[in-house]
Amino acid sequence: MSSPGNSTYVDPFLGNDTTSLPQPEGIAAKWWCAKPPVGNTHPGATLPFGMLSVCAYSGAYVTGYGRNDVSLSGDDPRRLFDRHEILGLAHFQQSGTGRIRQYYNYFLTTPLTGDGLDGLGTRHNLINEKAKPGFYAGEFEESGVTFEATCTKRTAVHRYHFPSDATGKVAIDFSSGGLLIEGMEVYPEKAKATFLNPTTCQGRVIMEGIPFYFHLECTTPIKASGFWEDGEVLDGSSNYKASKEIKKERMPFGAWFEAENSGEPISIRIGFSLHCSERPGDAVALKREMSFEEISSDARAKWDSVLGKIHVEGGSNEIREIFYTALYHATLKPADFMDENPFSGEPGPFFFDLSTLWDLYKTQLPLLMTLWPELGSDFVSFLLDVAKREGAFPISYLMDNAPERFAKQATGLCHMILNDAHMRGISGDWDSVLKQLWRTSLSGFGRGGKFSEFARNHVVHPLSHTLDLAFANWCISQMAKRLGDQIIYDGSIPLAYYWTNAFDEKTGLLSEDSDYYEGENWNYSFRFIHDMVGRINLAGGEERFVELLDLFFGYQEPEEDQTVHRFEGLNNEPDMEAPYAYLWAGRHDRTAEVVRNVLKYQFTTGKGGLPGNDDSGGLSSWYVWSAIGLFPVTGLPIMLIGSPIFQISTLKLYGGKFRIMSLNQGPENFYVQRAWLNGNPLDRCYLKLSEFAPEASLTLEMGPEPSDWATSTRPPSFIS
Repeated sequence: MSSPGNSTYVDPFLGNDTTSLPQPEGIAAKWWCAKPPVGNTHPGATLPFGMLSVCAYSGAYVTGYGRNDVSLSGDDPRRLFDRHEILGLAHFQQSGTGRIRQYYNYFLTTPLTGDGLDGLGTRHNLINEKAKPGFYAGEFEESGVTFEATCTKRTAVHRYHFPSDATGKVAIDFSSGGLLIEGMEVYPEKAKATFLNPTTCQGRVIMEGIPFYFHLECTTPIKASGFWEDGEVLDGSSNYKASKEIKKERMPFGAWFEAENSGEPISIRIGFSLHCSERPGDAVALKREMSFEEISSDARAKWDSVLGKIHVEGGSNEIREIFYTALYHATLKPADFMDENPFSGEPGPFFFDLSTLWDLYKTQLPLLMTLWPELGSDFVSFLLDVAKREGAFPISYLMDNAPERFAKQATGLCHMILNDAHMRGISGDWDSVLKQLWRTSLSGFGRGGKFSEFARNHVVHPLSHTLDLAFANWCISQMAKRLGDQIIYDGSIPLAYYWTNAFDEKTGLLSEDSDYYEGENWNYSFRFIHDMVGRINLAGGEERFVELLDLFFGYQEPEEDQTVHRFEGLNNEPDMEAPYAYLWAGRHDRTAEVVRNVLKYQFTTGKGGLPGNDDSGGLSSWYVWSAIGLFPVTGLPIMLIGSPIFQISTLKLYGGKFRIMSLNQGPENFYVQRAWLNGNPLDRCYLKLSEFAPEASLTLEMGPEPSDWATSTRPPSFIS
């Protein structure tokens, strides 16, 4: 019998609710909470990088699961509902985001025990929830109905158990979507459906410009079935088409099934496609002979395979739970819609739910590219396709047909992402990628955007965008250099030097006179750039750079007339890489202290286990990297060395394993004393990307006090 996989450590409820973290001490007590302290994750059943998810729906912010109202400040969110309630099970949820424009929660499926469709829309107390990767269950307290849900790639699988004295029904709402909060509802643009036979219904619903083809089967015996509209059963017709009046009034509609006898269960399977009407039925048929238990077990096996990419030894069971749940959250998104392109209809890679690409590019996408290079190749192809179709590379990508994306947070992200993928050896049509990056940034469609403004004025606002664009130009210049394109190199490399225009030389920080998003000038001032030597010199040298960092993290108190905006402590991610900035000043000890404080005080188990929005796995990916003792620098060919919390971490790379061994590691022993790479002494706090390779090993000897390790070397700076 095989040993249990790493999915046994995962708690899908971690981060579902308001933060409840260990009481911070020392510098951690001084950090700033910029956003609502809530993880916004959900416990629904889904697969790794899964197309769909199935989760209880209450209508709450932000995933549809839970009790919270809209919240955008650093205060605890207001409760929208007094108790943890459920209306039914909905499909397609975001993962850990803040307020992104679109909300999903489609095809709300509700079990009923009354006459007709009595009870439709009734809120029940949600109790006895259970969840593990690929499985979700619970109970409607008032009706006594229990449910279980699992899924395949394209099919949601539901099973409902009714009280012995009730003849159960299940109603599926084709019109559901969004949240039960004003301005956050979604309603279909068009809808039609047909009963092929009493147990099978298929159709199409268009939501936010995206066609959802569905195939709905009741796989248990039924007495009756049909359509319903505005809570009333419709008699007679096997066809349904939403009328203009229904759409105008935004009245709900859908299908229903009734069990043959009282106390009998009802099982529902819903296949989905964004591509064609045949594929949902094929998806249901593919697994028709498999039981619920077999499908759930198959989903669990898929999760074990993904979570087996990193094996850790040492650490408490609690730390392993946090770690593997973080890896679980890191692999929920982006949602892989392979061969499901709803715009072109062409086969090939396609992804949705890039809700917070400005967070994912720093931590989650390097993890994806490292552990799943084949998926990374698909992602590169997808980004190229989007740019060709929409005329620009995205900075977010949601399940809608609106190419205008959120533009306040960052810009030029795909230049960094694609350069990083190219450096990591991800396969792709790189000549086409380079030409498209050039065409959409410095010429053609890009002339009215931030890139052209930066090319003309050498500065844009917010000033964080100036850093983005200087770095993006550096990235495209390096890709051009590797691919031998002198024209693009010559056009982009001069612009890489204008990062200096974002800074105030008097303070050594980004200028205060700009409108920063979800942070202040301090939070963006310690971003990694391609010229860290120049950056530190601008601050006044290494000693002054460390002083600024010490103020930022709380080691020092500001002077009486000095305003300091502190580290956001992973409550938000604009400064998520800042703890590692000390390395460029020879202070690995400070990096170790800050990282260990974040790991200790900002992450824990349970529903309150995250310090802020998980942001589609960007936050959890930070934990994964930092816990094993490495940190990627997207767009630059290095991996930074931190302070691992496990004795051994083994990463399964393409072609072999990379191992990190931490000798004498412990809660008090977090300073590196000595290091070896493949058995050879290593006196630097970074690896070259070429050294982060299959069959290589990094050994760190840890101790309770700072040492002189890596104090005389620095990570590279790529211009100065």
